[in-house]
Amino acid sequence: MQKSGAQAPKQIYRWPWFVGAAVVLGLALAIVWVSIAVKKVESERDGNAPLPSSAPVR
Repeated sequence: MQKSGAQAPKQIYRWPWFVGAAVVLGLALAIVWVSIAVKKVESERDGNAPLPSSAPVR
């Protein structure tokens, strides 16, 4: 029997670390995915840009 003043050892949970790692990984992948999509859209816009109507001034 334990004494009434003795505390039980504190339990260490591992699942919050896995959830935290999954959230951080998800955010990092979302940032990479969006940056790749932005570059793709910018390259499509540059390719379809209208030609200048006048010659450049030098």
